[in-house]
Amino acid sequence: MKKTLITAVSALMLSAGGAQAATFAHGHQADGQSSYSHVSYSQQVNQDITGFEEYASIASVIDPSSFTVRVTENNVSNRVILFSDNYGRTQYKSVFVKKTGLLKVISQKGGGVLLQTTVTGNTAAPEAKPDQKPAQPASTISSLPEYKTLAAHVDISGLAPAVVSDNYNNRTILLKDANGRGQYKSIFVKRTNMLKIVDLNGGQIFYGAAE
Repeated sequence: MKKTLITAVSALMLSAGGAQAATFAHGHQADGQSSYSHVSYSQQVNQDITGFEEYASIASVIDPSSFTVRVTENNVSNRVILFSDNYGRTQYKSVFVKKTGLLKVISQKGGGVLLQTTVTGNTAAPEAKPDQKPAQPASTISSLPEYKTLAAHVDISGLAPAVVSDNYNNRTILLKDANGRGQYKSIFVKRTNMLKIVDLNGGQIFYGAAE
């Protein structure tokens, strides 16, 4: 009788301990899921910066619509904007000094300054950038496959094109006015033959297959 009583008490204690452990594990898992969901949500924030005075200058060297945009600092002195890819990795950063109008767009991949300029209102006077090819007559791009479509949507007769990047995947052309300010930008995806044309003062004006 005594042996049977001891066995029953031991079984009861083991059962209670297992239930408590299961409850703890479930609570810990739930907390972990909740925390993960919060982190994922915070990374999906995408802010509209098209109303900022430095937007046109930023868009002259990168395409903000291709990134997740987040303003990390915005006070009376400075405004700092991060541009991240789909995996949350920061690719570019812009730093705008409001008092002087100085703007820098920095590549986080190589640490190089893509653009350093002074912004006045909605216009910018870009300084020379060592990593950007100088503007050339329109005839220099007339043999490119995207030229016909670009010329059909933009009057390039008074603009000077500059090929700012040309690699295995994409080619980006910046069309500048007589004062050296970017007015239009085209992005040609070679593999798919798709072309995007952006008015730097008004937004995207074409997206489709290049003729």
